[in-house]
Amino acid sequence: MAAAPGRSLTVDFEALSYISSLVEAFQAFDSDNDGLVTAPELRGLLASLGLEKSESEVRDMVARADGDGDGRLSAEEFLDVMNAGELGLGALGEMLQAALPALEAAGGALVGADELAAAVAGGGVGGASAEDCAAIVECLDGDGDGAITIEEFRFMADLL
Repeated sequence: MAAAPGRSLTVDFEALSYISSLVEAFQAFDSDNDGLVTAPELRGLLASLGLEKSESEVRDMVARADGDGDGRLSAEEFLDVMNAGELGLGALGEMLQAALPALEAAGGALVGADELAAAVAGGGVGGASAEDCAAIVECLDGDGDGAITIEEFRFMADLL
C-alpha cells in the first residue's frame, strides 16, 4: 500500500536499479520483440549477466518458471527466475500504477522526474517525494536521457 500523502515512500533504489537492468537485458535478448524469451535466448541473457548455465539447466529453469507452458518466459516469469519478486517493491508498483492515469491524461510521451512528481502530487497518490521521483526515474532510465517513455513506465509499473 502506498504511503500517506506527504510521507516519503521507502524505496530500495539498488533493488529497483537491479530489476530495471534485468528488464533491459531481457528486452535486449528478446530477439523478435514479442515479450518472450526462449531457452537459448535465456541462456545468452544469463551469460551476459555472468551466470553460465548449461542447456539442460536453462531448459529446467524455463520448465519451472513457464506458467503457461509455451516453452518461453515473459519478463515477469524471468524476474521470478531471478528472484526479483522477493525484493519487496510491491508498494512502489502500486504507487506507479496509481500515478499512471494522471501521466496518461497529461498526454506526454516521456516521463521525467517533474512529470512523475506532478502525477503523484496532483493525483492524490502520495507516497513519494520529489527526490524519490527523481531517483525512481533515474533507476528506470536505461539511456540516461532523464526520462522514460510512458510505455516503459507502464511496463515497469505492471512488473513491480
